[in-house]
Amino acid sequence: MLPSNMSTEAVFLKPRAPFKLAAFNVRTLMQVGQQIGLAMSLESLNIDVCCLSETRIQDSGEVLQIRSPSVTSKSLFYVRLSGDPVASSSGLAGVGVALSARAEAALVDWIPINSRLCAVRLESSIKVRRNRREKRCLFVISAYAPTDCSPDAIKDEFYHQLSVLLQKVRSTDIVVLAGDLNAQVGRLGTEESRLGGRWGLVGRRSDNGDRLLQLCTDHNLFLASTNFRHSHRRCATWRPPSASQAWTQIDHIAISYRWRGCVQDCRSFWSTYLDSDHALVCANLALLFSGQRSERHQRIDVSKLVATSVASKYRTELASRLATTPPKSIDEHWLQLHDAMKMAGTVSCGFAKRPAFKHWVSSGSLQLIEARRSTPGDREFDHKRRMLRKEIGQSLRKDREAWWSKRANELEAAAASGNYRKLFQLIRATGSKKSGVSETICEDDGMPITNIHRRLGRWAEFFEGQFNWPAAPATSVRLSCPPWPVTTDPPNEEEVRKELQLLKRYKSPGPDDLPPALFKDGGDFLTKELTTLFTKVWELESVPTSWNESIVVPIFKKGSRRSCNNYRGISLLPIASKLLASVILRRLFKTRERLTREEQAGFRSGRGCIDHIFTLRQMLEHRHTYQRPTIVVFLDIRAAFDSLDRTVLWDCLLKKGVPEKFINILKAL
Repeated sequence: MLPSNMSTEAVFLKPRAPFKLAAFNVRTLMQVGQQIGLAMSLESLNIDVCCLSETRIQDSGEVLQIRSPSVTSKSLFYVRLSGDPVASSSGLAGVGVALSARAEAALVDWIPINSRLCAVRLESSIKVRRNRREKRCLFVISAYAPTDCSPDAIKDEFYHQLSVLLQKVRSTDIVVLAGDLNAQVGRLGTEESRLGGRWGLVGRRSDNGDRLLQLCTDHNLFLASTNFRHSHRRCATWRPPSASQAWTQIDHIAISYRWRGCVQDCRSFWSTYLDSDHALVCANLALLFSGQRSERHQRIDVSKLVATSVASKYRTELASRLATTPPKSIDEHWLQLHDAMKMAGTVSCGFAKRPAFKHWVSSGSLQLIEARRSTPGDREFDHKRRMLRKEIGQSLRKDREAWWSKRANELEAAAASGNYRKLFQLIRATGSKKSGVSETICEDDGMPITNIHRRLGRWAEFFEGQFNWPAAPATSVRLSCPPWPVTTDPPNEEEVRKELQLLKRYKSPGPDDLPPALFKDGGDFLTKELTTLFTKVWELESVPTSWNESIVVPIFKKGSRRSCNNYRGISLLPIASKLLASVILRRLFKTRERLTREEQAGFRSGRGCIDHIFTLRQMLEHRHTYQRPTIVVFLDIRAAFDSLDRTVLWDCLLKKGVPEKFINILKAL
């Protein structure tokens, strides 16, 4: 179906890959079952981008992952939400955008404004004519306008903020404005043909309708929701609570006038799985996303190595894949060993399978939700819909309570058996999947970062500054201690074997993607190979190039999630380099423990800072008993370990008596 006022020649963008964009007032996402209904509705209509209104959730730093509870469901949707403190305190408004997996892969910018406005920028396949390397982006604005009865000041502020947001759009962007705009525009006249079609729902034009048309005039937008001829039911978007009031069209989708031809259809859908008095407004567009879905990382299923037969097979495969001729360099030696371990682990263990998704919603609840969706929206069925809504709420609450009881029993059983790995797996699986890093971090000056690539660059700048502080002023300290009585011979097989046995099987791997279990179960053959490699490192005082790489994971501490300063970086290092460092630490441990001051409690075996807390408490009690004044100074050095000057550290170790051989190897690591 072509737009009513356009010919075939007028279509600017020929259809390439159709996708669906929708606007939906969900009324709330906080009630039980609403997120499930949203996922089922988006999946049933095959929607890629959905602008959500009245979500009542205000956290813009998290990404919700929702999916349908259907057994055959494979669709996953990513929901980003926007809000502000004022709306959060009142529990009103809230907007967001739900993206399918392929739309998520094309995400470039996420721009949360407040509880009524947010936007995303998605990369398309359309190239800019003047610069064939640059691609156009789809700039989607999710809006929830104040109602007509709101004060003019509130409406003026909303449209001012919306205009400011539209002014920030790039000239090459394809703009889409969608949401509950609370605007009745009625039938547009011939003089308004640049603002929309002539098939809007018949009715009185409201004040918000005039404001919306003025916005379209100022920013060259076209109301696609009025451009297609449909029945009254498929044009109406809101069902008033009173039977005496007529159904109206207040939810709209607008697109840049130049790109109006890529909208192939736009209509309302009332038969959704969500409990809302608004219809889902869906537009069929013809654009191709250019974002490629990243291949899912496959992890070796090291849990199978617990079985003796699998571990034996792994050791046999490992021995058969290593070359008999000695490699020429350290890098070649490590590369051969790395590839052999990776292939042997893959062949013997295979890849870990993702656990089947099991939703807590029962089949009975799904049948009730389906019954509500199939119930007509006419007034004579209002009582039936109300009864179904009540039954669905009761059934879902019962399902959720049963699921929580079952999960609590599993958590108690895991804790009682001492299986803390399973315990924390269950804890992580209990809640919704949330990223540990905020989606809206800020620059140094406090400006929010919306671009995905710039966000990664900001993290790189932050950790580069954390790990490379300016050098401390050079001070000449004349201090000389006798060398520590430790051996500086290369590591032997017994030392390497001991460190391998102490490895924790399920620790996270480093950038080489070799989990500790592959080292732990490598047997005597792997022990000999690692000893040979460590001996070369010891003699040359240099390490393989890949050992100098690490994966830095930001861990939130406290404060605002938008500030990088409130995160601590945890570095995931290659397991092989950690083994060599452990050998050195083991040799230095006894001497260092003997030379450590008695006052130090932290970082010592069998002792901790809790000992000093107890000592301090006793001192305070005695001072209080004798009524003596006490002054306690708490000193916390920010980024104490990250900001340490390594040049000074090496000099201190040398003057303390640590052998120079150890210091040179630690420098290389």
